[in-house]
Amino acid sequence: MAEEKDILPDDIKQAIRETFEQGLTEDVVIEVYTRAGQNDQFNDAAVSLIRSLAELSDKLKVSFHAVGDDLSVKRNVTRSPSILIAPDKYHIRYTGAPVGEEGRSFLVALMMASAGKPLLTEPSVKKITDGLREKRDIQVFVSPTCPYCPQQVLSAFSAAVIKPDLVSAEAIEIYENQDLAESLGSLAVPQTFMNTTFTGAGLQPEPMFVESLLSLKEPQVASTQISGEPVEKDLVIIGGGPAGLTAAIYAVRAGLNTIVIEKSNLGGQVMITPVVENYPGFMRIGGKSLVDLIAQQAAQYCEIHVGEYVTEARKDDKDGTIYLKTNHAIYITKGLVIATGVANRALEIPGAQKFYGRGVSYCATCDGYFFKDGKQVVVVGGGDTAMTDALYLHNLGAKVTLIHRRDTLRAQARLQESFKQSGIPALWDSEVREISGDKIVKAVKIEDKKTGKVQGMPADGVFVAIGYVPNVEIAQQLGLELDEQGYIKTDLATMRTSMPGVYAAGDITGAPKQIVVAVAQGSMAAMTAFEDITSPAWTKKEKAEETAKV
Repeated sequence: MAEEKDILPDDIKQAIRETFEQGLTEDVVIEVYTRAGQNDQFNDAAVSLIRSLAELSDKLKVSFHAVGDDLSVKRNVTRSPSILIAPDKYHIRYTGAPVGEEGRSFLVALMMASAGKPLLTEPSVKKITDGLREKRDIQVFVSPTCPYCPQQVLSAFSAAVIKPDLVSAEAIEIYENQDLAESLGSLAVPQTFMNTTFTGAGLQPEPMFVESLLSLKEPQVASTQISGEPVEKDLVIIGGGPAGLTAAIYAVRAGLNTIVIEKSNLGGQVMITPVVENYPGFMRIGGKSLVDLIAQQAAQYCEIHVGEYVTEARKDDKDGTIYLKTNHAIYITKGLVIATGVANRALEIPGAQKFYGRGVSYCATCDGYFFKDGKQVVVVGGGDTAMTDALYLHNLGAKVTLIHRRDTLRAQARLQESFKQSGIPALWDSEVREISGDKIVKAVKIEDKKTGKVQGMPADGVFVAIGYVPNVEIAQQLGLELDEQGYIKTDLATMRTSMPGVYAAGDITGAPKQIVVAVAQGSMAAMTAFEDITSPAWTKKEKAEETAKV
């Protein structure tokens, strides 16, 4: 192995030391396995990291072993590097070096193993305890750049802590273990397999993870479990992105009893933004880091329910009360903020859905790391996201080709200039017509729109960035007016919609898709809701109209 280097800066060490002092209650055994000549770069990183951590707490009991020795055979360790946590008590391991985003989950895993306490909520713990009767071998594929991976890993590790006799959980670094990933058809992260059966793409909200654990299936939504009396709220906010979270902060500070409901995961589109350089107060900050700060602040003010989604929405015309039914509860509210954002527009061609997660991706930040060593990828699109993705993949070391249906780009001038300077080749006036392969993507067919000629191109990955579609299902249930592009019509001065008591904020309004815009609209929606709930604007309007008639 190469000469070891301390990979942790002094300030990070001090922060971890303080965290360990609070979070490590009992000794934790860590076994590190490496094999010379296999992933040496990552072997060095894993060994260096573990040695550095061991210096920060005497509760970490570390030992180093060779893959192939007697203990590795006993533990069924065949890959290098592999890190086992409390192996005589739990079946928890990292296959690969836990660096980048996974460093966070590794630290939490150590503290979870020390205390013997899972991170899942009590209802989920009970469901697993009572319902799981068969063995589960969980594998979660991760990458150092994936912002969603740590939480999915910790859900898997939590299951191993809850049921140590039945559950083994493994985080597998996808780049270091490409053969294993390709054998299962996994080219995206996080992807979860249980007993080698695919059970989930992306970060699953806790209820969905538990359901997949029990059923060995990929649930589309969490099961409906409604109990208790209707919950009364002044304001319900649907959506946990910057707009919804900001609305929550302002609403509670104004005195409104507020709750945030998020179907998937907090953060919205910002979660997958590698770097944010235009948010005031931060010259440069990761998208996930920014979202985490906003979410932490919002959580100090009100309840935030992740994994909860609306199944029915209606308004009582007599008293103006808004009725919401979710998979967990029934809410009766005076006001509603819809901040459901947008979804990636799907590439609707043969092979696009078939190879999703197997070479087709809508998140370069999540999945790009797999393609870093000269693999051939195409990026489809010509806007800001396409430029950002192309540059990100190019800087990772992938061989990138841009496919754009026009002859000019729509991205910001700064991104266009960076793209030109990168030397990334582009096929203009062209469209991808088909994606093909076996288990994974192998090629694409591209049509020249001017000539009609279709040619094949080898490709290991296809990254799609062709725009967004608004998530307006709830708006449609309520009968709100939409604009010609399908976004919710709003009064941009107040964020009121066509229905009194209902407001919209963020990308769902069709406004420029910028974090500062979403945050501004969230605050405006909350303040207008406060004004309307305490002194309804529509009531004042009706009184004024009656006075004018007299």
